[in-house]
Amino acid sequence: MRPRPSGAPALTVLLLATVLAVAGCAPQPADAGSPPSAEPSASASFVPGSLVVIGDSMSLGVASCGAPEPCLDASWAVGTDPSVDSISQRLTSRTGTAPATAAIAQLGAGVSFADAAVDSLSQKEADLVLVLLGANDACTSSMDAVTSADDFAAGYAALLTGVRQAAPEARIVAFSVPDLLRLWELGRDDPAIAKAWGASPSCRSLLGNADSDAAADVARRAEIGALLDAYDDAIARACAATAGCTFDDGAVHGVVFQDDDVSEVDHFHASRAGQATLAAAAWPAVEQALGG
Repeated sequence: MRPRPSGAPALTVLLLATVLAVAGCAPQPADAGSPPSAEPSASASFVPGSLVVIGDSMSLGVASCGAPEPCLDASWAVGTDPSVDSISQRLTSRTGTAPATAAIAQLGAGVSFADAAVDSLSQKEADLVLVLLGANDACTSSMDAVTSADDFAAGYAALLTGVRQAAPEARIVAFSVPDLLRLWELGRDDPAIAKAWGASPSCRSLLGNADSDAAADVARRAEIGALLDAYDDAIARACAATAGCTFDDGAVHGVVFQDDDVSEVDHFHASRAGQATLAAAAWPAVEQALGG
């Protein structure tokens, strides 16, 4: 998710130092003749000692702390701000043990981030892996740049395969893509917000001509909505085909964000409140992955 206000610094590719892969240590491809990994045990008392999130600017907490830059303290997944009650904090409350955390996340990351993400994951201990990707595959500079449903499906399946190989015993939770059209709906009737979106080169596929009801613009947004649904279907299928993976059954996509959930920095990324809303929606799937 990448929109930013006019005049804000350009979002450059950023991979946090905590998630940089060690040179020369990329995971080796699986032996084609070896049997598939056994599904991780589904005991009801599973306590993850380590948590890794694979994602984009949402998981980095971009724009959630009053500036157009990452703020991991407010991340829905690994944040430490008590007002967010992140997945990491909820795990601590549930188990009495704070997991080690890492964010393998990049500004503007889409499903093509898979190879880099798996390389980084292979260097880490990961008992629980959360995956939230897809927004940037639909939210692009133009309709020509969006990731097709077929390409997304292939890329996401490869990502989960790589995650399973890099972390054979980890529980995986695959999340649906946030409803980007809801975020557009919240700002489209505000002239100042529509103007800010119009001045940004980001997410033109959705936010271009944000206040227009012309037939072409309505059709374009409908196409994005249908694409997000196709992405969610692909995520569900890939997760079902991956041992030890739990899908959120559309919980994240189903979040109906409110005005307070959106950052005033760019009127598109989540605020602290929005990060808390996301964490609450994501938590039931994590509980399911842990065994109830």
